[in-house]
Amino acid sequence: MATKGKILIVDDDPDFVKTTKMILLADGYEVQVASDGKMGLEKIREVKPDLILLDIMMESIFEGFSLMGTLRTSPEYEDYQGIPVLMVSSVRADTGSRFSFSDEEDMGDIPQPDEYMDKPLKPKELLEKVGNLIQRFSKA
Repeated sequence: MATKGKILIVDDDPDFVKTTKMILLADGYEVQVASDGKMGLEKIREVKPDLILLDIMMESIFEGFSLMGTLRTSPEYEDYQGIPVLMVSSVRADTGSRFSFSDEEDMGDIPQPDEYMDKPLKPKELLEKVGNLIQRFSKA
């Protein structure tokens, strides 16, 4: 049976990974997992996912941004720069505010994700964003 696509979840929260993986698997996606940025970069090369679901804050507060920067700007990852990234964070639930990707003063030269969602994720919204991103980038 063909899958809808390969998704790499890069997140250090085992509960989030488990529930998100179940949602994606149930909807027909193949899912790979990495628990930190370094492992995430290795998995990107290994499985060449159709989409990366990337947590912002893992071992360090900016680990997700670091992976994003490497993926989008490093010549070593040139073949993978077109993979869409859906960045997720619980910063809103934790602090009441959220990252503003449209504020260049706050973000500086950090590459932007293709989409962003606040945790906790709503399954229907997650599947909708994932499907739209994969479809949009597979045509590019």
